[in-house]
Amino acid sequence: MEIEILDAKNSKPLGKCRVQGDTTIKALKNEVQNMKKSLTIHRQALRLEPRGKILKDSDTLQSLSISSGGKLYVKDLGPQISWKGVFLAEYAGPIFVYMIFYQRPSFIYGSAAANPVSLTAK
Repeated sequence: MEIEILDAKNSKPLGKCRVQGDTTIKALKNEVQNMKKSLTIHRQALRLEPRGKILKDSDTLQSLSISSGGKLYVKDLGPQISWKGVFLAEYAGPIFVYMIFYQRPSFIYGSAAANPVSLTAK
């Protein structure tokens, strides 16, 4: 079967894909990436209508009742950041700031805090 891929913004055709009926949306995203190299699978959102719901990667073309000559709309989601990157930005940043102020408390408390840190009581 042949599926036409259109841009969701302006309905301009990006190309046509020859696929089987049991092809998943994830496999179709790989085909779209082969057509347009700048549009990686992580940046794509495939839809049945230009402003419709985003299709799940596990859905097949048969389960969506898409026949030969059907149209799918692709939207560019823009650059994506990984969960690891979010975690590092959210938690590593405050840890580094804390460590700087622990090593140099005079940044906050002035010259009175310039004495070395000691864990023993006097």
